[in-house]
Amino acid sequence: MKRNHVRSAFRLSALASAISVCLFAGHVSAQTNVTGNVFGQVQAAPGATVIVENVGTGAKRTIVLDAQGRFIATALPVGTYKATLVRDGKVVSTTDNIEVRIGQGSEVQFSSGAAQTVLITGKLAQLDVSSTNNGAAFTAKQLDALPVAQNIQAIVQLAPNTTRADSRYPGGASFGGAAPSENSYYINGFPVTNPLNQLGSTDLPFGAISQAQVLTGGFGVEFGRSIGGVVNITTKSGTNTWRGGVSLSLAPNSLRSKTKDLFYPNTGAVPTTDGTLYLRRGDNTRSETTLGAYLGGPIIQDRLFIFAAIDQIKDDRGQVIGIRTAGNNATAGWADRDNTNTRYFVKADWNITNDHILELSFIGDKHELDETRRGYDYATGAVGATPSLKAKYTNLSSNNLGVGSDAQVLRYTGYLTQNLTITALAGRSKSKHLNDFEGGPPVSSNIRQSNAAIANRFPGFTYNSPYALGAGTTVLSPGSQDVVDALRFDLEYKLGNHTLRAGVDDVKLKSKAAGEVYAGNGYYLYASSTNGNLRNPGSTLTLLQGNALSAPTGNAAAPTRYYYGREVIFNTVTDAQSTQSAQYIEDRWQVTKDLVVTPGLRFEQYKNINGDGQTFLKVNNSVNPRLAVAWDVAGDASTKLFATAGRYGVQIPTRLAVRGASRSTFTSDWFTYQGVDANGAPTGVVKLGTPFSNNNEYGQAKDPNVVSAQDIKPNSQDEFTLGIEKALSPSLNVGARVTYRQLVATIDDHCDARPFEKYAADRGIDTSNWAGYGCASFNPGQANTFLVDYAGNKQYTTVTLSAAELGFDKAKRTYMALDFFAEHPFKDGWYGKVTYTYAQNKGNTEGQTNSDLGQLDVSLTVNWDHPELMQGGYGYLPNDRRHQIKAYGFYRVLPELDVGANLLIASGRPKGCLGNFAGTPSFGQSFDDFDNGGNNYGNDYRYCRVNGSTTSTFVPRGTLGNMPWDTRLDMNLVYKPSFVKGLTARMDVFNVFNKQTVQNIDEQQQPAYDPTGTSATYGRTLSTTSPRSIKLTVSYEF
Repeated sequence: MKRNHVRSAFRLSALASAISVCLFAGHVSAQTNVTGNVFGQVQAAPGATVIVENVGTGAKRTIVLDAQGRFIATALPVGTYKATLVRDGKVVSTTDNIEVRIGQGSEVQFSSGAAQTVLITGKLAQLDVSSTNNGAAFTAKQLDALPVAQNIQAIVQLAPNTTRADSRYPGGASFGGAAPSENSYYINGFPVTNPLNQLGSTDLPFGAISQAQVLTGGFGVEFGRSIGGVVNITTKSGTNTWRGGVSLSLAPNSLRSKTKDLFYPNTGAVPTTDGTLYLRRGDNTRSETTLGAYLGGPIIQDRLFIFAAIDQIKDDRGQVIGIRTAGNNATAGWADRDNTNTRYFVKADWNITNDHILELSFIGDKHELDETRRGYDYATGAVGATPSLKAKYTNLSSNNLGVGSDAQVLRYTGYLTQNLTITALAGRSKSKHLNDFEGGPPVSSNIRQSNAAIANRFPGFTYNSPYALGAGTTVLSPGSQDVVDALRFDLEYKLGNHTLRAGVDDVKLKSKAAGEVYAGNGYYLYASSTNGNLRNPGSTLTLLQGNALSAPTGNAAAPTRYYYGREVIFNTVTDAQSTQSAQYIEDRWQVTKDLVVTPGLRFEQYKNINGDGQTFLKVNNSVNPRLAVAWDVAGDASTKLFATAGRYGVQIPTRLAVRGASRSTFTSDWFTYQGVDANGAPTGVVKLGTPFSNNNEYGQAKDPNVVSAQDIKPNSQDEFTLGIEKALSPSLNVGARVTYRQLVATIDDHCDARPFEKYAADRGIDTSNWAGYGCASFNPGQANTFLVDYAGNKQYTTVTLSAAELGFDKAKRTYMALDFFAEHPFKDGWYGKVTYTYAQNKGNTEGQTNSDLGQLDVSLTVNWDHPELMQGGYGYLPNDRRHQIKAYGFYRVLPELDVGANLLIASGRPKGCLGNFAGTPSFGQSFDDFDNGGNNYGNDYRYCRVNGSTTSTFVPRGTLGNMPWDTRLDMNLVYKPSFVKGLTARMDVFNVFNKQTVQNIDEQQQPAYDPTGTSATYGRTLSTTSPRSIKLTVSYEF
């Protein structure tokens, strides 16, 4: 869909994430998404049993050995365990310190001697031959030792095959070349991904995390709703010992380096701004304070436990927000932004019996921002004393640093027999979104916003803005919130050498009052051109015919500049819903002692519902087969070969109903004018036409039968992995893996009436009563079947169009990666891991998002609206990072002193160029008809002036080089004095060398609808790496 060229007030809330299926050599194994297991084998042990006990809670499982002497305790909550071997009623041996990790197995080995002496004391094996997953897992101890920001997204970036999302997105990351909206997030098995746009997730107190698993592929049929990656968090629980702690962290502005200023690029065409200051950032200030506490212990010994954690992060910033040439710097060039993120977690664990466990979790994450805008003087650096605007934002992704929710989750685990385990989960989350404003006109009034760049101001006129808000700002409607209801049931049954697993889940998502509306219900956008014969889309008059104001330019080639504008109305407020269900079945087959083969099938269904309660997009049954193989090559857990193959799918966020299927208005009404009033509104207006919408968005109800293809296929991707891991010594593990991903189908919107007009013309269909074609969701690059109401009476014509008839090539996205790693387990006082990834991410679509423009309309991008937009679209995609080195670890310098480090070295993002269309239109249409027929999207095409040329030429995606390499080093020092037990003093230094690397740039070379012009901001830096900062922390645990 044609993008909204404004700052959008999108939001985050909650939805899904998960872990994978693990395949255990030596024994079939199983666990749910929040558990692990303990397994092993005893030779010649008739009548023997193994008792596995949670050291913290006293919960016990008694496992009878099978005929081969094998045992396995599945679905164990993560934590520390001990295993006791009992034979003939007597304890033979006890093993302590067995660490059960999320999605992994801990092997206990017994000797062949009569005493059955334990050889391995239950620690997690140096090399986990059980897993076929791609990614990384971290314990609370590891996370505490590393210098990382205390949030989930920082953990994600430690894993290989992950990159940060474009800075214009409010959250998320790219996993394995996928779009940042194509991932799933879970906390204790409950989906916490943002339901509205699937960008990012709810967070929780960092100290409440027990283990975190980041999966970039290879997860089994137990989980879906992701073609990118999965983040799975398990939390801490209370134990039989009361423990608690408090902490205070300070990151003062005095220990933060100055942020580099941003400058206008040297375009060579705009001398008034070239090379000059664009945005001053050196005067910005930022101080951060974090206060946290936790407490956990028994309510009833061995039976009922409680754990609670809370932290509050206060991030206070003072920022220059007005660019140097902005017209409202005197009143709103500066913002004081006091951010508060309050996170809480409470968990009650009830061991009803050793075989029945009930868990109740409360998860809270609330982001609040109090913002005050004042004047700023670029000449003196002075900040004004009088506020022009006071605003408060809550859980609003366009303003807050994150979006959270409040969730309640109930989970039951039942070990009904030694071979039968069931789990059930029910939960709800709710995220309320608010924006309140003081000062200036009410944002719900009809006093329009106003915006005029310096180059577009008629000499002598004053262009005020009535709001301190940035021009084109959208705001929420009252009552905006997202609600997620989730149910899940899983069953596991062991039958000989087979472990059979099956499960169902159901997730319902509701977004109330989703969408946005312009503050002031619209805004005036002023423009100018040296072309007096310019006729904008929807206009019947040229600028000259509309008596546009004019002024000399001093340029003989283009001596006169004409001044005009447009009134833009944008309103997408609506309700939106989605229902998602899935079923899976899996057989983990222990083919031999050292070989496990796991076939599985996953079935998914989902539908999206518009603001009128009508289903407009439906996928009845998506079948996702998967296969995994794990081979313990030598049978001694020293070498592992593994492979996976499978199809993965991802749903469409609720936001699709906003604009895509519900009532919406997005119009431009072009005009000339003779003056400007005190609020920046034009006077002496001459309308050049009537309000015009590229996507037929005039506020009318959308017919649910025509806004989506009838045979739509789900977003899906095929993935293949092959890997090897080797324990070279007790102190060194190494491995390599190859990953190949190929997009099968994607869903986006199509907004081109020409194929349907041609279809009707070729068949003599009367279109005199046809309301026209707006936009419809479809499968790009494939044949699609649509219902079209040519007669205007709901008597639909079935129209099947091939990919060629729609004008598109097949949707393509491939990701190929070679991963290498070396890991030193914690031994001899230090731990370290280094990974290197060589990857290629290539295609003509990023997926559900469009990072070229930072477009926030997930699955409604501009890319597939009409074929001209895809000319030159194939190449290296925005998430392509050819080389990545990630290294992290910690070293115990002294018994009381540790040092940690976290290093990233990554090649830069590919560069592109966008401009006005200069090619040959599709469907035999003339350029003038294309330009004036509503298809022209302005400067969103891959045509630019390069190599000194004065005319635009074809510039394929990613052919203009890359951004600079990104190198970041974070370090810490942790001191735990022996004379005060429980006390810790810590210093974290982020971005040690203060390398503020460019992350992305403005790729639009030309102003919209002005192919002869040059945008003053083409090539401008949009964001850089955060400057060096130092955080000081003191904590006490008891």
